[in-house]
Amino acid sequence: MPSLLYNRKASAALASLGAGGRLPHAILLEGPAGSGKHVAAAIIAQYALCTASEKPCGHCAGCMKVEKRIHPDVRYYGVPEGKKEFPIDLVREIRQDAYIAPNEGVCKLYILEQAHAMNAAAQNALLKSIEEPPAHARFVLLCENRSMLLPTILSRVTAIELEVPSVEQCAQALGTLASEASEEERQAAAAGAGGNIGRALALLGSAKPSKAAADARHLREMLVFGDRYQALKLLAAYDKDRQGLLDLLPLLQEGFAQAALARYRPSGGQEERMTNRLTCEQAICAAEAAAQAAEQARRNVSIPLLCACMVERIKAAVGG
Repeated sequence: MPSLLYNRKASAALASLGAGGRLPHAILLEGPAGSGKHVAAAIIAQYALCTASEKPCGHCAGCMKVEKRIHPDVRYYGVPEGKKEFPIDLVREIRQDAYIAPNEGVCKLYILEQAHAMNAAAQNALLKSIEEPPAHARFVLLCENRSMLLPTILSRVTAIELEVPSVEQCAQALGTLASEASEEERQAAAAGAGGNIGRALALLGSAKPSKAAADARHLREMLVFGDRYQALKLLAAYDKDRQGLLDLLPLLQEGFAQAALARYRPSGGQEERMTNRLTCEQAICAAEAAAQAAEQARRNVSIPLLCACMVERIKAAVGG
């Protein structure tokens, strides 16, 4: 059965909601990418669809199908690939489907990933469903920043905030979740991810090919081997693209954390060049600066200001 590692408050809140036998019709799960929102959503679905007397059992057909993401009464929706917003057409599709009876369980769950990417029109369309939902419908909204949701939405959901564990707790979790990695790799990944378990696992895994990833690689090169002007010029393209910046900054953070990891698993090429230039501590400080900038971007801080501050902080960290 999925569990929220080092997230006692959220685990207790979920247990409390599920103990009554009837979950709220709309739940908001808030936390940064990698904090466990998908795990929490799976736990909610198991509470709702478990057929045992003590829920969730983790062993019945309902629980097992939820864990394998094949339960016909759990629907997942998110921002389509190549898009930046959660389209209103998907919200309308959800509204229509919500009035159809469940296939197997006592209810249907709609898990809306990246709910913060809905524009006002999409949120208002969703509002009609969560104001007066069908008796069998439950909505689970996953978001990174609740301030991007309308007050009318927030007033109608039960909100649960997921916390990021400490670096030490993250490293301990990686001992179970990524036992094939060395202790040094796990420690470096935990530090580079700032304790975020999901992001630390991504650091130990594969990267994401995209424009944001390419820009993040170029920006890292500029910050370490180039000058401030080059870096600020690249970042200026994101002055009016906050979501694009939110895609780029975590990848920049991961790139510096990978440079720290390269101390323990040399890979040659660019990483070797970066490793020869940076100490592990410098790379981690740069990763932390990118993470701080991402948090500020989620809080609607001025993009040019936060980018300028991040560049200065990273330059200071790497000795540029």
